[in-house]
Amino acid sequence: MPNEPKPAFTAPRLLLFEYSELNPALRENPHAIFDPQRTERPVEHDGMIPAALISSYAYGREALLDSSLSRNFNDAAPENPVIANVRRLSQAVEAEFGKPDSMLTLDDPDHGRVRGVVAEAFLKRAARSQDLVARIIDERLDALAQTEGFDVVADYAGEIPIRVLGTLLGASQDRLDDLKAWTEAGQVAFDPTKSAEAEQLALEGRRGILGYFRELMAERRAAPQDDLVSDLLAAKNNGAPIDDNEILHNLFALLVAGHLTTADLIGNGVHLLLSHPQARQAIADDPKRIQSAVEEILRYEPPISFTARFAKAGGDIGGCPYHKGDALVVSLISANRDDNRFDDPHRFDITRKPNPHMTFGAGAHICIGAPLARIEGQMAIGKLFERFPNLRKADDSAPDWRVVPGVRGLARLDVLM
Repeated sequence: MPNEPKPAFTAPRLLLFEYSELNPALRENPHAIFDPQRTERPVEHDGMIPAALISSYAYGREALLDSSLSRNFNDAAPENPVIANVRRLSQAVEAEFGKPDSMLTLDDPDHGRVRGVVAEAFLKRAARSQDLVARIIDERLDALAQTEGFDVVADYAGEIPIRVLGTLLGASQDRLDDLKAWTEAGQVAFDPTKSAEAEQLALEGRRGILGYFRELMAERRAAPQDDLVSDLLAAKNNGAPIDDNEILHNLFALLVAGHLTTADLIGNGVHLLLSHPQARQAIADDPKRIQSAVEEILRYEPPISFTARFAKAGGDIGGCPYHKGDALVVSLISANRDDNRFDDPHRFDITRKPNPHMTFGAGAHICIGAPLARIEGQMAIGKLFERFPNLRKADDSAPDWRVVPGVRGLARLDVLM
């Protein structure tokens, strides 16, 4: 365990802003802010809202493995402005689409019951997805080969996961652009500063996705196909402990969580290899190194910057007390650069072993989509540089990071071939 934390600042600090992507300084260089925080105050209670920031690897892992903590937003204090935003969106569609009972926000025993059914069906399809992923990537690369340059984020990274996930789930190809737009609009759900217009777009996106999957479930119930929606409906009919509402909201969760995070993994990975030519050359010399390279990309620039648990009762972590309803916010960006866990943590090293990053979380809620994300990341990044060996940044401008709390992803990355 790290040393006991030093006393927190006596003046209250709004950590929600200072340590999130709303802060321009953090977007530019998060580690200039997190390194001293992790050393001096590895756990600190927010001075303004019911939350505590956990910046160390050890205490972060402790929180994620603590089964007494909750993932259910209803266990969060009502005055938490971030969670209030998400609750408002959920409540706006609950009358039409039912309670948002996805494995992302359920606790045991319901979490284990639902996750078991979804995981069995999803992971079987993910394990057989290599040919599909390769075909989708090759088609995208063929299209990009006709250009002199492109935006890696919009034209490549953002296109692949939606087509992979959409196909696995059973979405029709002519609706993938709609699903992509809806998931992107919903990404601002956790931003308490978003405009009324952005919130309306997020709400419409949530309605669009849920409405589409409800229609698709009805179609597959009448005429099953070779896709995940049919698999889950068949499992339910064969006695699996899951209901239609849970299927619907877990389809939503799989799409939203899997599309945007994997797109950012790909975009961040391309950016890092363009910025580290020796690592890029090492992969060219031995393509198998792409596997360990993707693990280092996940550690070095995790697409999800923080995750949270909610306290059902008061307690203590790292010498910092917390109260019922508090959000315990684990910074994955900081934990993955903790020098108590990683040697020379600010060095990008694609040969790093072991590499126990926490980008996919830990404990019962560890990311169900991790195997598929790894397949997509390895193939998309490896094939891109193999196809375009002279790929380079269009200019020397600083990285353009998106202003979305909880997200570490590029807004755009222009390249030339």
